[in-house]
Amino acid sequence: MAEVIKEALLRKREVLKLIGLSNSSFYARIQAGVIKRGVPMGPRLKGWPASEIQAYIQSCIDARDSKGDAA
Repeated sequence: MAEVIKEALLRKREVLKLIGLSNSSFYARIQAGVIKRGVPMGPRLKGWPASEIQAYIQSCIDARDSKGDAA
């Protein structure tokens, strides 16, 4: 039986809501290579894999914790 892949592509609005960034800050992080570019879903539509967004969020948490700013 084929394995079911449980990955979702999130639209920009959903990503911005999850990570709490403005549109311009989001694209600045893409330009800096911190967040990967979106996956083309259509001629003018991109989505971001949920796992990559979760990894970005976790990296922010890890960076905070490594500095000892957990308070």
